[in-house]
Amino acid sequence: MPVNSEIKNIKIEDELRVCPACGYEYGFHTSFLKVNAGRDSPIKSTREVYQVILICPECGARYDVGWRVSFTESENRVLRTTGHQISTL
Repeated sequence: MPVNSEIKNIKIEDELRVCPACGYEYGFHTSFLKVNAGRDSPIKSTREVYQVILICPECGARYDVGWRVSFTESENRVLRTTGHQISTL
């Protein structure tokens, strides 16, 4: 199945589980697209920000619901919980 290059902006109402394009009812795959990928920007950021893109596994339609994430090494840590306390390892 070819990937649809167009990314449509959509809003989530009560739930987003069904593909608006084809009616597939069992949710979406996700991918991450670097914000401003392929654009030369005079403003450099110390954090790389990615759009979370939802992809329909049936028809390949791609959707942007406005989610943005940043991955940093400092966030890759194990948390141990004991009762009401949380400690970072």
